[in-house]
Amino acid sequence: MTEENLVKELKQNTIRRIYYLHGKETFLVEMYVKRIRDICVSDDDGINLAKFTGIPDVSAFADFVGTVPLFADKRVVLLNDLDAEKLDAGALDDLLKVLSGVDDSVCVILYMTGIQPDLKKAKTKKLLACIEKQGGGKKAAILNFEKMTETKTAELITKRTARKGCTISRDNAALLARLCLRNLTLIACETDKLCAYADYKGEITKKSIEMLTARQLDSGVFALAAEITAKRGANAMKLLDELIEQGNPPVVILSSLSMTFIDFYRAKIGDYAGKRAEQIAKDFNYAPNRAWAVGKAMSAVSRLSSEKVRACVKVLCDTDYKLKSSPIGDRVIMERAIARLLTLC
Repeated sequence: MTEENLVKELKQNTIRRIYYLHGKETFLVEMYVKRIRDICVSDDDGINLAKFTGIPDVSAFADFVGTVPLFADKRVVLLNDLDAEKLDAGALDDLLKVLSGVDDSVCVILYMTGIQPDLKKAKTKKLLACIEKQGGGKKAAILNFEKMTETKTAELITKRTARKGCTISRDNAALLARLCLRNLTLIACETDKLCAYADYKGEITKKSIEMLTARQLDSGVFALAAEITAKRGANAMKLLDELIEQGNPPVVILSSLSMTFIDFYRAKIGDYAGKRAEQIAKDFNYAPNRAWAVGKAMSAVSRLSSEKVRACVKVLCDTDYKLKSSPIGDRVIMERAIARLLTLC
């Protein structure tokens, strides 16, 4: 299903039995989860709304899915960040049986905001195949929300500012999109802040954008690292360009990228040891406000071996030496490093 078809169905209040929503643009994932839920139930409905996270107790999950709604037309069951690959064979089969028997009076929404599922892995493929079969393919929907292009993101910024009584030029909207690294969650916050600064009237200028919009180095570098591990070279080079255009020196970008790959390596060896993200963060003395990085790191390098991640860290160490000692341009050194990392991944 496409996003356009989903929007059309929701406008008609047409709700399917099962939704599987995932992708890099978690802002859209969360937005559509809310829209689907709100059509069916209120957020404070303690009877007809159930929420699960991670690997659920399949028995409890089945009880909620198998119960008819009370004083309502629909019952909604939310399941956030299910990693099918971590289910044993028996638990997966039990879950698939539950999903195969969803009634029209129930809506089950599986959605990913903290992990990126590998759609090529066996258990995830089996889960998606089960969902796709519902009602001959007409009772379920699977949607992947990829990161929007700069042009599309700029269009959304223009519309959002207009709704709040302000205007923004195409170039300035594109600038804001770049500064926020096309992160829609961040863009919504920054746009609202800029409109408030403009007193909800008049134009949002380049000067106000540059003065008020925070530079997003850490999130940008993590996105760069994720593109590298996924072997999406063109996207990685584009993100490097955006980070440099924001005024981040290559040596600073490299430092942050190195720390990200160290997070990747810690997550990988912790995963091999059979530890969960929370325990890995504790073992390596992560600050409470950075513990989330381990979970994201585990997802980003799920298909890579620890040897490959270790080799990537070595490349970054070599690049640090070259940046500080070579007469070659910093940008060229960074591009070569990314090319080497892409080869290793």
